[in-house]
Amino acid sequence: MTATATTLPPELARHLPDPALELLLDALAAAEREFERTVHGLTERGNPYAFGGLRRHVCQGLFALVRHFRPRQMVETGVCNGVSTAVPLTALERNGEGHLYSVDLPEHTDTTYPPGTFWEGKLGAVVPRDRPPGWLVPTHLRARWTLQLGRSQEVLPPLLASLGAIDAFLHDSEHSYQCMEFEYRLAWQYLTPGGVLISDDITWNQAFTDFAAAVGRSPLFIDRKVAYLVK
Repeated sequence: MTATATTLPPELARHLPDPALELLLDALAAAEREFERTVHGLTERGNPYAFGGLRRHVCQGLFALVRHFRPRQMVETGVCNGVSTAVPLTALERNGEGHLYSVDLPEHTDTTYPPGTFWEGKLGAVVPRDRPPGWLVPTHLRARWTLQLGRSQEVLPPLLASLGAIDAFLHDSEHSYQCMEFEYRLAWQYLTPGGVLISDDITWNQAFTDFAAAVGRSPLFIDRKVAYLVK
């Protein structure tokens, strides 16, 4: 299933197109082309280096979700080069309120890591060695952004406890069943009624489907691989 502005629910579609978002997406697409032209190599697991971005229509759907739900506090796991970070930050800026807290365990190009640093199922999404995670986030959006580095299993519990409550959560980190189920379950505890839980790459395993059934919610789709639940 692929959602576009014409197939999104009316309450989401009304936020599209958005000039600020389209300018951002053009810049992100140019950065991805430059990455593909200049960054080459393999991770220590043997996977080709990859940019790790979201497709344009998924970015549009994510933007529309954040515009519609107007979160005051949003948490994201998985940053990499910053596509999934810059898009909700643009929506928060257009909303005129809200802050994004991100958790990331970045893998840089041409860097040696201790065994077990990354999940063995991780593919090739990497950050150029000379760049910080989230380097694509425009400067004017960074006042609404806080980044914490580390495994989500270690960083997320104290972060959520310190925030107390969140209005939106986005999973885009380790796509193992165990990590996805852990993040969903923990984030749901802190999610306010009417808040939204969003997940990328739900087709990697049954974690999202199982969690939706466990909490009695029907998944709503941006794309066949990206869906959300409303609490």
